[in-house]
Amino acid sequence: MTDPTRLLCAAAYLRPNRAAEFADKLKAWRRKKAKELGDKFTPKSMRERRLERLTKREAAKEKSALERLEKLDEDEPTERKQPRVLVGHEYVRWVRRRVADQGRPVPSHGFDLETVLTTCAQAEQLLWLRRTLMVMACALSALLLLTPIAYLAPLAVVLGLCAAFFTDRLLAQRRLHALIRADKAKVWHAAVPRRFRDTVDRIRDAVHGEVVPYRNQVRSTGSKYHFVGAGKVWYETQIGFDVVAAKPSEGSDAGSEDGDGHSKVLPGAKELLTGAMPEGEVIQFTPDDLHAHVTQELQRAVDPRPDFHPESRQEVFGVAALAAERWDSLTPERWAGLVTLAREGALAAGAQHAPTVARRFLCARTTSWDDELIASVFVGFSYENHYLRVVVRPHVVNPLHPEIRAAERTAMSRGWKWRRRMAYLAVVDTAWFVARLFKRGKESERNPAGDPGKGPVSLREIYSTRYMDDMLQYDDARRYIEMMQGRVLSAVEGFLEEHNVDTGAYREQMTVVLNNGVINTGEMSNVQNQPGAVGSRQAAVGGT
Repeated sequence: MTDPTRLLCAAAYLRPNRAAEFADKLKAWRRKKAKELGDKFTPKSMRERRLERLTKREAAKEKSALERLEKLDEDEPTERKQPRVLVGHEYVRWVRRRVADQGRPVPSHGFDLETVLTTCAQAEQLLWLRRTLMVMACALSALLLLTPIAYLAPLAVVLGLCAAFFTDRLLAQRRLHALIRADKAKVWHAAVPRRFRDTVDRIRDAVHGEVVPYRNQVRSTGSKYHFVGAGKVWYETQIGFDVVAAKPSEGSDAGSEDGDGHSKVLPGAKELLTGAMPEGEVIQFTPDDLHAHVTQELQRAVDPRPDFHPESRQEVFGVAALAAERWDSLTPERWAGLVTLAREGALAAGAQHAPTVARRFLCARTTSWDDELIASVFVGFSYENHYLRVVVRPHVVNPLHPEIRAAERTAMSRGWKWRRRMAYLAVVDTAWFVARLFKRGKESERNPAGDPGKGPVSLREIYSTRYMDDMLQYDDARRYIEMMQGRVLSAVEGFLEEHNVDTGAYREQMTVVLNNGVINTGEMSNVQNQPGAVGSRQAAVGGT
């Protein structure tokens, strides 16, 4: 079992820190009530002056923040908050509602979704046990009302609820410890619950990730098209040019001169086998031909492979991309058509069953760091009206959320100090439960911060960090993206030369892309970190 799979399974046995959440909400409530009471007993003129001072203070704070950003030193550390995630029973319910019950799950990259669902189903047993203990405590309190010691009924309810929450935390800790230390066989051979069997069958159908949904992400820097499940979108590359025939070289040795002294380009072996083309014309090709050529070039092994190379796994395969809004409406017939489109192309038999709005992409993926680091490049080829366009969209899966990565440290907690802490948190859980009886939680609290609330969702993406916080992983991800992107563009150039296409315009754009790739990698988008560039922090020095 890989580390991401183990940690995502462990999230079902983690328990939230209600004490910290309760303290934050209590602080916000006290601040709100103090403001309301102050406004109620303060004269109107004083309230207006206070509001005016507050407005000026906020404006000055915003101005100071902007000035600090403009003068920000590159060496000054900045701290970015991580998105809120769910753990424990809330995590189990979210996985069941948004991952298991939403039609076809998004293909899982770097972890085994089937194992995670099985573990969540096992973790639900603790939820039912806790509910049983709570019902028993309430029933015992009801019986006490019929006895002379009826005044002890409220105390019995509180103690029973505390005992139920403490038992839940204690058993969850034991299962978490067993899961972290378990071997592969104990988890992989767990029985699949009946309610998850249909979902598991759909997971096995999509295990290769040949059909993926995409969603448009609108940001302040512009919109990015994101393949759900592939991770964070990095710098996008687009190359488009008119397909025209290459001009015959006057000094070519392969040519023969006619009476006028002009050289003629002799057809190669491929042209002779497929049929000789007229002189000076492009050898006809389709996007599927280009797709097959690039796939073959990327799959070609580079030998010998040095022993010092890191352990990584490289895959190259075709995918069919579909808008996320149409993901839930896929029928088995359309799904089979999309799989055929991804594997064999648009002209293959059976691909006509795929939706006409779906498109074929080439996916080159490198997996490393025990499946923690996944770098993917999605390449799209479109050829129409003698215009070829190549789009490269790199994606990188960020590391797991720090709260999930802390599961291994949490699993090692033992001793009486830890038990006293669990007893205190059980009392806080009881207070939180009673408060929830009178006031329901917000809808946003039921989902993690990264969940859009509808459409397909990736468990691995939602429970990833907002940014890559490991320097070595970032270096490896950048190297993988640059390597795969460079090989894709080089393979396209070789294909064009074989088909007698003028590659002058293509080489110009490819040179710009590869040169900017050294600078424009990662989350910098279209900002070039060089002197004089828009958004650059380096001042341009004028020439003398």
